[in-house]
Amino acid sequence: MAETVEHEPLRIIEAITPPHQSTIIFLHGRGDNGNNVAPFLVYTPINSDHSETSRRNKDITLRHLLPHTKFIFPTSLKRRFERLRNDIVFNQWFDIDSLDITDYYDDGQVEGIKESTDYIHELIKAEVEAGTPPEKIVIMGLSQGCATGAVAVIRYPVRLGGFVGMSGWLPFITEIEDIFKKEGEEEEGDATAVLGYIEKRLGSDKEVSPENVREMLKTPVFIGHGVGDTKIRPKCGERLKDVMKAMKFEEVVWATYRVGHWWCDEELIHIAAWLGAKGFSVNGLEQFMEDSIGSLSTQGVSYSTN
Repeated sequence: MAETVEHEPLRIIEAITPPHQSTIIFLHGRGDNGNNVAPFLVYTPINSDHSETSRRNKDITLRHLLPHTKFIFPTSLKRRFERLRNDIVFNQWFDIDSLDITDYYDDGQVEGIKESTDYIHELIKAEVEAGTPPEKIVIMGLSQGCATGAVAVIRYPVRLGGFVGMSGWLPFITEIEDIFKKEGEEEEGDATAVLGYIEKRLGSDKEVSPENVREMLKTPVFIGHGVGDTKIRPKCGERLKDVMKAMKFEEVVWATYRVGHWWCDEELIHIAAWLGAKGFSVNGLEQFMEDSIGSLSTQGVSYSTN
């Protein structure tokens, strides 16, 4: 249950080079906050192992690689961890079982997932009203932020610039996987059925339109996971990837890295290069990349796209 009704002020880091052309909305992990995670993502120098030059880099950050991109870091509400049955509250987009990522506590997740994804939609709407087209807005999240962002993107009725999920999972995954096991479903019907299930589960009265689903499926997807992640197992990210492919998102990239429950420099470089391929303004990748996004393999264990 939410203990407050208002979110903390947004941490906003403007584009390093005017004009502002695109926006990344980054969703933190459970127990963290937007203000804390922001400098780790945008101000830390990228020291890739790809070349001698990049290993000595002390100047180029993700903000430099995406010079015309504004970064927005919201903070989730403080929620009580109901399983503890005490008064301890901390930042989390929704309540989960801290011992494992399972489907056994789905009902406890509903309130937070609905509130949080509605809130993210409000942030998208505010950016659009300020002049940034939705196809230049990216939802990016780590861990529980990835899980929340995935549902927010599936629920959003318009094509966005992209969804980037790192070391995360998809809530309600078993029930959603079961939708694709039913015989006689049309391809488009599968995605519509998934969205219909999510809206019903969240108690939402939003109309599920096949036309809106077709637009949503145009949002490109990048999912990365650390092979050494012991907090959210890589299989959780694989299941998220498999569901999004089954829903027929037009592009779903899956990449794994030699890292734990966090990101690494190679993952950030891959993401920047991937966004560049989608029409985002990217600068300074030359020292990190050769001729393609897949060429950076020092830490990247696997990389595939449909």
